[in-house]
Amino acid sequence: MNNIDFIKTAIKDYKIGALTSSSKYVVNDIANALRPEDKYVVEYGAGDGVITKGILARLPSDGRLIALELNEDFIKELKKISDPRLMILEKDVREVVQDPKRIGLPRIDVVVSGIPFTLFNPEVRERIIEDTHHMLSPNGLFVVYQYSPLVFPILKKIFAEVKLSFEPRNFLPYFIMRARK
Repeated sequence: MNNIDFIKTAIKDYKIGALTSSSKYVVNDIANALRPEDKYVVEYGAGDGVITKGILARLPSDGRLIALELNEDFIKELKKISDPRLMILEKDVREVVQDPKRIGLPRIDVVVSGIPFTLFNPEVRERIIEDTHHMLSPNGLFVVYQYSPLVFPILKKIFAEVKLSFEPRNFLPYFIMRARK
């Protein structure tokens, strides 16, 4: 999806957490967070699939990626990705974190999130992060990329190790947070 189409989609749907597709620098940063042993990944708010493709490029051949997305335009883009390791679910993150067994993975090694946490009230925001922590396997990783470091203190409160980086080579620049269980 080109940036003009992305912007049109974002204008139609205020719940989209980005103004444009993520840059190759963001994609590489997030994809490089995956370790060779990370086989089962969940992506909250997969958007147009640019990060999804980066994850798939790093995922082992026997891995599995569950992409959660609610926007119909983005779901159409995601369906263009031809990879048997990818499963697209039109489900709300809040629903999935309450019962992660429903997505059918034996465990969850990594969760990548681009959902706009700023749109959730503080209680819901913290609940999603707590539930994500619970559903991750031991030593699991939660990668959050946002325009704001709003959730950084919450991540620090819940996760054992949290790192914050800043990627200026994106429009708009992103804060990338890595929280290890």
